[in-house]
Amino acid sequence: MVNQYKQQLDTVMQREISRGEFLKFIGVALFGLIGIAGFLKNLPEIVGKNHSTSGTYGRSSYGR
Repeated sequence: MVNQYKQQLDTVMQREISRGEFLKFIGVALFGLIGIAGFLKNLPEIVGKNHSTSGTYGRSSYGR
């Protein structure tokens, strides 16, 4: 199984691509990393972390 992944990686690395294709690939990879990092950073809030913000300006009756 490891050999299969190694062969696939070797095949991809041997392929010639243009400068434009390379820049697109790098852009997508960076966008993906930033998106994944942001998602993981906000995951506790998404899952349902207790948002007990009583007493803050936004949750008080004055802020409504």
